[in-house]
Amino acid sequence: MKKVLISLFIALLSVTVASANAAVGSVELSKGNVKVKSEGSFKKSKVTKGLEIKKGDLITTSKDANAVIKLLDGSTLVLDASSTLHFASANMAEQETGKVYYKITSRDAKNALKVKTPFAIIGIKGTTFIVDSTEKASVKLKEGVVGIQSIKEEFELYRKAVQAEYNKYLSEQEAAYQKYLNEQNKGAALLTKEFDLQAGNTISFEGQKVNEKAWTKEDDAEFERFEKLMGSIK
Repeated sequence: MKKVLISLFIALLSVTVASANAAVGSVELSKGNVKVKSEGSFKKSKVTKGLEIKKGDLITTSKDANAVIKLLDGSTLVLDASSTLHFASANMAEQETGKVYYKITSRDAKNALKVKTPFAIIGIKGTTFIVDSTEKASVKLKEGVVGIQSIKEEFELYRKAVQAEYNKYLSEQEAAYQKYLNEQNKGAALLTKEFDLQAGNTISFEGQKVNEKAWTKEDDAEFERFEKLMGSIK
């Protein structure tokens, strides 16, 4: 009986260790000073091409550094300079700082990836977008749909249709625009804990205030920059 219990304990311990060290992807490209810190470790190690990324790993890029990570399902993540990304699990990434490009393959609802930021939780099934966790705090969506969920109180959501109305009014009556804006802002916001962001739109965060705007040439240029980094993988 004692031997059976010991065998069961060893088997359970092996499963626990294997789960803790479960791979979530690998490094496809590393430029500049890129570091990884494993779960339970205080030491940061240099990241090299081909390195296996495991559950619990924290990836950091320094100034002028970049990293391209390929997840097991074929999704691609590109970390910009001065960024951090923690792989809490196969379905949860925590982006505390910096800017990351996500190109996520289609997933079912059960395995949908979530990205936790200081300003919101972003739920993804399959899409292409950029999350900026700097002071600018924004999400730019190129393809697909993402769900935006508050981690605090309700958002004050100002959608692009409202902004378009403001712009139209501005062109018609420049002198009265600021007064109109102040009056409309009192009731223009949609109070919500979560909402969907559609492709071709961007949102920026100022605390719980969220502004949605249409795509710009600057957004195109930013996606092209990240996609060039992906294209440089050999």
